[in-house]
Amino acid sequence: MKSKLIFFGSLAALLFLVLRIQGTSLITETTPLGIIDFEFANTPERLNKVLFGWSNADIKVNIYLDFVFIPFYVLFFSNAVQACASVWANQSMSNLGLFLPKVVYIAGGLDLIENKMMLDSFAGSFTDTSLVLTSCIAGAKFLLLLVVLLYLVISISYLFFYKK
Repeated sequence: MKSKLIFFGSLAALLFLVLRIQGTSLITETTPLGIIDFEFANTPERLNKVLFGWSNADIKVNIYLDFVFIPFYVLFFSNAVQACASVWANQSMSNLGLFLPKVVYIAGGLDLIENKMMLDSFAGSFTDTSLVLTSCIAGAKFLLLLVVLLYLVISISYLFFYKK
């Protein structure tokens, strides 16, 4: 388990760093969150504002890199929560750690759908509804990952400060 965590965690961290560096050109005064502003561009007006001034190549490369990043963060987080499940004496927290890998896979699936929809939007194939849906999918993905991160932080805190 430890070697899986190190392997997938290292690759996920490396790809996250590559995404951040490659996506630097997407951070502007209008888009301080870079690609995340694109994920949440829920109207045609906002989409045009977000895309204005961005390099077409940089947008595509960032989204395609994210497709590569997804399996590594999914495998890292799913293995991490499973590992944390074993530290809990509390059965509910242990069971939650065994359930959360499914949540991580759902978040990864949502990320894949979101990326496809962003590529469609970038190509000009969007509707008001598809932009709102893309934004909702992005929000759901981030919410699910936040739950997973909270579980990991609580579990690691428990392990270091309370478990004897």
